[in-house]
Amino acid sequence: MLRVAVGRMASAVPLILLITLGTFVLGQLMPGDPAYAVAGPDASSEEVAQVRRDLNLEDPPPVRYVRWLGDAFRGDLGVSAATRRPVADELGRRWPVTASLGIAALTLSLALGIPIGIAQGLRPGSWLDRALLALVSVGLAAPAFWLATMLVYLLAVERRWLPARGYVPFGDSPDEWARHILMPALARAVVGGAEIARQLRASLVGVMQQDHIRAAAARGLSPRVVVGKHALRNASLPVLTIVGLRIGQLLAGAVVVEEIFELHGLGSYALDAILNQDFVVVQGVVLVTAVVVVATNLLVDILYYWANPKARPA
Repeated sequence: MLRVAVGRMASAVPLILLITLGTFVLGQLMPGDPAYAVAGPDASSEEVAQVRRDLNLEDPPPVRYVRWLGDAFRGDLGVSAATRRPVADELGRRWPVTASLGIAALTLSLALGIPIGIAQGLRPGSWLDRALLALVSVGLAAPAFWLATMLVYLLAVERRWLPARGYVPFGDSPDEWARHILMPALARAVVGGAEIARQLRASLVGVMQQDHIRAAAARGLSPRVVVGKHALRNASLPVLTIVGLRIGQLLAGAVVVEEIFELHGLGSYALDAILNQDFVVVQGVVLVTAVVVVATNLLVDILYYWANPKARPA
């Protein structure tokens, strides 16, 4: 297990470097001059030149990338060209919002997907399986922005049960945090729950037909033990892969949901930076997101090898 973890960590370093390099190159290829975007449309040529010097835009691109990468290893992600605030401080302030949304959405995805997948996998072909399959298909096809809009209309405008916008930190009030995060998390969780249910159903149907599951049932073990102890452990392996993939999708898709519910997290921060051509902020967001996704996938890999001894290296 330790060898697997070390190997995955060693392969993650060049991956993160490649992601940051790709982001930097894309920023250089985008049209427009960041100096003009920061200085404003009414700035003089002298002011634009001063901004270019302040941002070190006169240096060659490779020099700027290496300088930024060296500062990032020391925890200095630069200063936002638009707000003149340290990027690391802004990320520290906004990261809990996006993390709360991602954790809540992932929790709801598991809470929705696992029971539905088990119910389908244990009764394939039944009326319950067909009804839940239709529900899962709708969940897979429903876009997050449409779900968010419908939730706001039904639960905030019509019924006034939940607030339509804003965020309250968990430390300030757990109850208000839950009320504010429930709708955006549910908007992000429906697709993930449908994916988990579909994968778990397909895997469980196959596992339940294997000889060792039939032998366990023939020995007189209760259905709860057969399913819970033997079948679900093998059937959960594809679900672990889906969970690892969902982490990146939750972070990438947070922009739309954060804008609808006015959650000032990493998604809205990155969107504002792109509109302002503030590429230092974009690089900081990409780096933090890449590290989180890679670390999560590393954890999923470890759990996968723990749950599946056959996949462990000899």
